[in-house]
Amino acid sequence: MDFIRAIVNNSDLITDEEVNKFWAEVQELEDADQLDEDAFDRIAKRVEGRNIINYRLIVGAENLMRVRLFLELAKEGKNIPATYVKGMQPAIEMLDDIVSAGPGFVQLLKVLHKRAQKTG
Repeated sequence: MDFIRAIVNNSDLITDEEVNKFWAEVQELEDADQLDEDAFDRIAKRVEGRNIINYRLIVGAENLMRVRLFLELAKEGKNIPATYVKGMQPAIEMLDDIVSAGPGFVQLLKVLHKRAQKTG
């Protein structure tokens, strides 16, 4: 969300390099109490914003906000309105195509998922 908001508002974007530099500075601190308590929350939100932007590769940029809201509601276990589900439709269709192609393709998806979990 912060990533999209930054693009729309022509704000500065936080790059991975800047995050890595920040973490290096954090590790150099002698006293962890020097950190702002909310700093980690702000960093987590920025990283989450960068991750959500990758969904555009699957669902398209026009559905990005719907997907973000879909994921938030799903994680909270709440009912998801049809408009948000519609935003996930390209991803659902992709998954359906993989399942329809047969068990070999489903197995490939499982392997890909395991690899993604190891890197994330």
